Amino acid sequence: MRRRTRLQVVVAGLGAAVTLVACSDGGDGSGSRRASGQSGSPVKMMVIAPTGTTGGNYPEMVAAARAAVLGVNSRGGIKGHPVELVYCNEKNDTSAAQACAKQAADTGVLAVVSETSGAGGIMPTLAKAGIASVGSAGVSADGSELSSPISFVISPLVLYPTVCAALLKKAGARHLGMVGYDLGASDRFLTLGEVGGKAVDLPVNPVVRVPVTTGDFTPTVSQLTGAGVDGAVLVVTEQAAVAVMRDGGERFSYCHATGTVSDTSLAKLGPVADRLVEATAYPELDQSDQFSELRRMSAELAAEYSAGDKDAAPALWRSSTSLNGWLSVQIVEKVGNQVPGDLTASALLAQLGRTSRLDLQLVPTLDFTRPNPIPGVERVFNTTLRGARWSSAEGRHVSLGSETYPALDLLEKGSR
Repeated sequence: MRRRTRLQVVVAGLGAAVTLVACSDGGDGSGSRRASGQSGSPVKMMVIAPTGTTGGNYPEMVAAARAAVLGVNSRGGIKGHPVELVYCNEKNDTSAAQACAKQAADTGVLAVVSETSGAGGIMPTLAKAGIASVGSAGVSADGSELSSPISFVISPLVLYPTVCAALLKKAGARHLGMVGYDLGASDRFLTLGEVGGKAVDLPVNPVVRVPVTTGDFTPTVSQLTGAGVDGAVLVVTEQAAVAVMRDGGERFSYCHATGTVSDTSLAKLGPVADRLVEATAYPELDQSDQFSELRRMSAELAAEYSAGDKDAAPALWRSSTSLNGWLSVQIVEKVGNQVPGDLTASALLAQLGRTSRLDLQLVPTLDFTRPNPIPGVERVFNTTLRGARWSSAEGRHVSLGSETYPALDLLEKGSR
């Protein structure tokens, strides 16, 4: 890749900033799901994520992983082994997160799937035990999920500001501004947004930095308006993003990572929310006619919901976290079936490291033998994003089209 030095500057320390990329909250979810109607020795997968807390919660992701495991078992398990899914609630707490990692090691799970923990501290314990973390959200404060050799991240949302300019340009914006916090970690995200703007010949100016304690965004909106901005890249949390959109109204288009602003908040914003475009990792459910795997996921989630799991309700299927949870299990199934000899955690980890042409349909073909060239996010193996938008009339996210946006290519072009 050309001009590596410039790209290293662009994303240096990126892992420290990833907690700005959050997903919508949900209700509680707990327990485990063991295979039924199977013989032979079971193997276990574990989901580590918070539910039932006052912060971010991901019960729909846990339910999607359960649904995926039911699907795996209906196909005969992995190498003939029935699969049991164990859920550990990390409670948005560092001690609880580390206890979950210890539980995974002590119980000898085959893999941890779709781990989501802002608290962090999980990867070192899994690495010592030789347990792969497949499909983690990559949002831990220590950034270890993005760099640990046992981590395999398939969602590129950490790179979302890079594609926002392209998405806003598609939405008709011609003069971009950006809003972020006056923190060093946020500045790195802002740099990604600026480089992405240069890549599509749509410079981002002004870049408005605000204190993290800001509650009144009226002056921010006035600054954007005065500069003639018609499109705003948002590098702020949900509460701040909602405030900017409420004060800015329909005079701007907006861009953020999918899931950062919850469906509930978007619904309350009304028609203003129609001005939001989102960088997303996966196709939307309204593209099911193009992707058979979306139809299969929906069928498995429907079976899980019919079995009494309220967290697998159809209204939650559109969540990117649901799809990430489901896809993570698919990876373990596909790669696990290729393991030579006994199916163990160490054998699976080794086979993951040898996997170079993994086709999941919903993301570009994955090559786990080639880490990401960007320092600090080496374990993000999918760097291609898509576009979506909110439809207030339909009360859901819909696709912006079939286009894909390769973040690495944009960074390369914008850094010349």
